[in-house]
Amino acid sequence: MNKNKSGKYYFELRARGNELDSYGHVNNAVYLNYNEQARWEIFRQLGLLDTIIASGKKIVIVENQIKYIRQVRLFDEIIVETQMEISAYFLLFRHLMLNKKTGKRVAKSLVKTVFLDENNKACDIPDSLLDTFTEE
Repeated sequence: MNKNKSGKYYFELRARGNELDSYGHVNNAVYLNYNEQARWEIFRQLGLLDTIIASGKKIVIVENQIKYIRQVRLFDEIIVETQMEISAYFLLFRHLMLNKKTGKRVAKSLVKTVFLDENNKACDIPDSLLDTFTEE
């Protein structure tokens, strides 16, 4: 996982055989897993999971929007480019998947997350996380 000056994070992966559907390309649901892998790597790099746990809050996905542009085939190398954005109560993840070899877009998506308090009610993004994002 790398981050450039524009605030984009990059995560690389390779399509595996168990991810294929009967047509020989990566199943549509797997794209969501690719996005999730990229988000977890950002959380790991920035220490966000520890920050969230320390805040007593939980983060959950409330919406996934995805546009499939090109198929991914076995052993294709994919780059997941991710930008994070704060919008009201939401932490948004904008993902763009690129075929590493061709540089062409494979899919793009928007993942909307919200924070929950100890009563599982939507709450403000913890200040400790806001600090992390403004430092980045």
